[in-house]
Amino acid sequence: MGSNNIPYPELYYRIYPKVIDTISKNIKEVPIEEDILEEDIDKMIDEVFEEIVKECPEIGEDPMERRQRPFRYRNRQRIYYGRERLVKDIIGIILISELLRRRYPYNHGYGLWY
Repeated sequence: MGSNNIPYPELYYRIYPKVIDTISKNIKEVPIEEDILEEDIDKMIDEVFEEIVKECPEIGEDPMERRQRPFRYRNRQRIYYGRERLVKDIIGIILISELLRRRYPYNHGYGLWY
């Protein structure tokens, strides 16, 4: 139980390098003073998603995504979480965590007993 090498899901290993490349291509430096626009984040998420679909086309082909639901369920305002939406949410989580990591890099500081 002493191992710190917990394996991530395979999808993470496919998404993470693409997120890094997309951030590096679109944002040279993550400034602390100003916010990154939501539109820019959405654009980067879409860009990574397109790359993932090229690599794994089955992600973009969700058979339940566009199927008509019965009338009694259509009136409910429940969001449908198909493959595309779930993968985009995962991409968004990884992308935002990487942006925050770049904005506030870990500083070793003065140590415990300063």
